[in-house]
Amino acid sequence: MNSLINGKIDNKNIGLVKNLWELRQALDVDCLTSTNADFINQRGAGKVFFGFVQSLCLRFITLEICKIFEDEKKGKRGEVKYELNSIDGVLKAIEDDNLSIPDSLRVRGFLEKYGHERSKEGLLSELSSVVAEFKKNHQKELKEFQTVRDKWIAHSEYEFSWENLPSYAVMEQLFDFGWGFYSAISETIGVGPCNLDSSRQVKGSMTKILRDLGLENVETEMK
Repeated sequence: MNSLINGKIDNKNIGLVKNLWELRQALDVDCLTSTNADFINQRGAGKVFFGFVQSLCLRFITLEICKIFEDEKKGKRGEVKYELNSIDGVLKAIEDDNLSIPDSLRVRGFLEKYGHERSKEGLLSELSSVVAEFKKNHQKELKEFQTVRDKWIAHSEYEFSWENLPSYAVMEQLFDFGWGFYSAISETIGVGPCNLDSSRQVKGSMTKILRDLGLENVETEMK
């Protein structure tokens, strides 16, 4: 029996993919609402409802991205305050367990996709470097999501406007990175990753609703 199954690394990675699944559904609703906005607005019925749902999805997207990319924080004595089901939380669990990362096809593909440099210290070091570099390259956008979360979603700061969220394309890039990381770790554990492309039930359901409302050709991809 695989000793890693149901261990901390596995459970944190499962928590991570649950966040990724919810992010995927919210992105799909935002996409379908935006790409079919002309039909929704012209039809009238449901216009306010779809607008409200899209607003909720943007809040949800913001929260999920923050959760996926949040770092575990340490207290004054060096102990972790709260363990997280985030990319950083999974990496920390791997480090604590001294898990050896195999040079598998999925792991190598993830590293090569994000332009890593090979390290003599092993694949864990390479993974950590890729994650750190990706966060550095998207520092501005991640900070914008955190600001909206802190000042508008979790609290209600006077005169704060959240209209300047990063673009949908950036949201998809952040999702893709998280999914790639999760998939690489799943293969390392030996449990096989979930296929989030085949788990887009909300997209299918909303597409059917739009067709039932009279839209024959539903636009499903952001242009």
